[in-house]
Amino acid sequence: MLISIQYEGRNELFERYLTIEQCFKCGTCTLVCPIQYLEEYSPTQSYVYDLFTCENPLTNKNLWSCAACHKCHEICPQDVNPAKVFTELKELSFKKGLAPQGIKILVKTILETGISFPVTSATQRLSEKLNLPALECKAQEEIQFIAKKTGL
Repeated sequence: MLISIQYEGRNELFERYLTIEQCFKCGTCTLVCPIQYLEEYSPTQSYVYDLFTCENPLTNKNLWSCAACHKCHEICPQDVNPAKVFTELKELSFKKGLAPQGIKILVKTILETGISFPVTSATQRLSEKLNLPALECKAQEEIQFIAKKTGL
């Protein structure tokens, strides 16, 4: 049985990834997906299947769990590329303001500082102790330029 996908944005995804509906729920991706060990899925109710068939994948909490390792694409007998589709769904979710709060904060931090995590006093002390240079973003202008060009 092939997967039937029905949700807003479906046609937009199909224009980019025509192979999505070729998924026939074989569960092969489940065997290699590192997320399968974190979530409770069976081979017939895989992470990929859950996202492809849910009512609105843009709000599905599992979307943001994808590690983007592309193992699912490498092993898929139908040449479906779930990781690429999930990346696209994440982008759509973010653009529509549906991304989890933690993701929004992370993006804001990167745009403001150029660094993906806050540099705490503990980090600074450890850097000094190890005689490492202070953390600084040398590409902040470049990051902001890319963000502006991509609509972020």
